[in-house]
Amino acid sequence: MSKEIKKDGVLVKIIRGVEIAGNKLPHPFWLFMGLWALVLGLSHVFEGVSVTKPGSDTTVAVMNLISHKGFEWSVKSMVKNFAGFPPLGLVLVMMIGLGVTTKSGFLENLMKNIAKVPEKFLIFAVFLFGICGNLASDAAIVIVPPLTGALFFSMRKNPIFGLVVGYGAVCAGFTANLFIAGTDLLLAGITTTAYQIVKPGGEVYATANYFFMVVSTLLVSALGAVFVSKFMMPVFGEWDEKFDNCQAAQEMHHGGGGFEISEKENKAFRAAMIFTVVYWIGLISYAFVPGSILRDPVKDVLIPSPLIQGLVPILLVYFILVGVIYGKKAGTINSAKELINSMVEGVSGMASYIVIILPIANFIAAFSKSNMAIVMAVKLAESLQNAGFTGFSLLVMIIFFSTFVNIFVTSGSTKWAFMAPVIVPMLYYLGYTPELAQLLYRIGDSCTNSITPMMPYFPILLGFASKYDKDAGIGTIVARGLPLSLFFLVFWIVLLGVWYMLNLPLGPGVGIFI
Repeated sequence: MSKEIKKDGVLVKIIRGVEIAGNKLPHPFWLFMGLWALVLGLSHVFEGVSVTKPGSDTTVAVMNLISHKGFEWSVKSMVKNFAGFPPLGLVLVMMIGLGVTTKSGFLENLMKNIAKVPEKFLIFAVFLFGICGNLASDAAIVIVPPLTGALFFSMRKNPIFGLVVGYGAVCAGFTANLFIAGTDLLLAGITTTAYQIVKPGGEVYATANYFFMVVSTLLVSALGAVFVSKFMMPVFGEWDEKFDNCQAAQEMHHGGGGFEISEKENKAFRAAMIFTVVYWIGLISYAFVPGSILRDPVKDVLIPSPLIQGLVPILLVYFILVGVIYGKKAGTINSAKELINSMVEGVSGMASYIVIILPIANFIAAFSKSNMAIVMAVKLAESLQNAGFTGFSLLVMIIFFSTFVNIFVTSGSTKWAFMAPVIVPMLYYLGYTPELAQLLYRIGDSCTNSITPMMPYFPILLGFASKYDKDAGIGTIVARGLPLSLFFLVFWIVLLGVWYMLNLPLGPGVGIFI
């Protein structure tokens, strides 16, 4: 795409407008402080508004958080909400390990070697790795984007755009994967509960959407690579000279992003890669041994199991060991003190994120405690049910509905827990399987994960972006993620249309129609 097109294209102008408008938003700390205050105020305004929980006789009403009881909860739980915020511990643990790989120079060397691969294959690999990385649950969101940003930096491409591509790929993994993940088990359990409202004893399995997911993984990776390379890279991928002296460049081993690798570094890299192969092959091989401590102690299976559920500490150990091996050989980490310093540097870069987490954690907790998320989801689902849509248009509307709700309520299991009892029975009576209902929800949820500032990991992305450009803001991320989000939405609607017309199975023994 030429520079002339970049200046005059309508879509590009809209995207640039989104970036400018987004960057005029206040700092995320103040944004979420405002949202926290807004939730408190709205809980007072809508106090008592209620819905009947679908599938039961339970009534859920909006709780006033500035009443005596609500205020007491707010002040007593503020510290607990902050300290117990799930992403906080995960992020800090991962940054301890990534700090070692960065300080040792292993990460930079890895990116320089990967950058030698042709660009079109690299983007495909990023999508494939990011999507399948979702197997590691939220850990992938912390690991993949900074690696992709570093990769783009090594290629002298815009590293912030690299962050966004990696982030979008991981978020797409909610509806695409080559493997059955914990998310499949969680959602299948919720769908089963909703299914039993209309068919007692009915069950939905973790493999419910497997065929669709496998095809999605391969097609999203291939078509996404083409879309990014041909249409997005010319607009967002250009290198800016300011990146040469950014914080990330200074943190790199050489600090200049050059491609020269010394013989000493090559030997260190070979040793680190040999360890990598031995570590992961050994770990995975042992996981397949019956009775292994990496398998579920009761059912002796891999999903769920300590291997899957314990990937964060397993990754932490790997990052530290591979960093030490490389650092010893390359002469960048020569003592226990230097090792500890590298860990401290990794965590210190997250100081701003820790501060932002205070209002984020309490905003999310207050929104949940007030029951407004539940009331909103049920009311919107009931409106959709009464709208009179039929056929494929109804399926598309459910996707749009899920997409819209996800901008404001990002907890996947929470949304589906209160949408499923409405959506699953509604589609069942229209002749559609509960597995299709679950798929529609997942498609909509995946498309806007990468652009909503409400996502708990969004501030982390801003933190990584600020290492390349201290002026990067919400608009910087959203503007670059928006085309990718629209691509996902259009792609999955088209793919679903093909699946619908050909009446293909969604998973083993599961179709679209009952």
